[in-house]
Amino acid sequence: MITLNGGLKHTVNLEPLADGTLPPAVEIKIRQIPVREYENGFPLVDDEPALVGFLCAKDKIWALGLAPESFEEVLTKGREVNAKGFFSFCQRRMERAEKQNASMIAAMATLPADVVKLAMETGLAKQNQLRSPTLSPGFVPPPVR
Repeated sequence: MITLNGGLKHTVNLEPLADGTLPPAVEIKIRQIPVREYENGFPLVDDEPALVGFLCAKDKIWALGLAPESFEEVLTKGREVNAKGFFSFCQRRMERAEKQNASMIAAMATLPADVVKLAMETGLAKQNQLRSPTLSPGFVPPPVR
């Protein structure tokens, strides 16, 4: 039934409002991620709030407003719904990256020490250049006050 419906309907609770009142529970769909979105979703695997938003076709800001137990339920059910699809893809991709890293390390072990040092320094410099915050799909900046 999950595949036929494209996901699983689930009721979530939101965090209490600033005045302490509880907003009403909301019914959402925890999506079965379509193959065409696997590449877009992969970078979100290490950013749980962004991943929760992605699983529900919402954004990270929405996910940050969930009550903790609802956040955890969406993660758990999202992994169940997508175990044989999106998360299998992510697992295969991570395994390929690990194999590539192992091959690179093995190759580096055969190089002279000064060449390894230069390669590491160059890699660190590039990594520092690339470190910029990534935003989840659908991110909308807060209004200017």
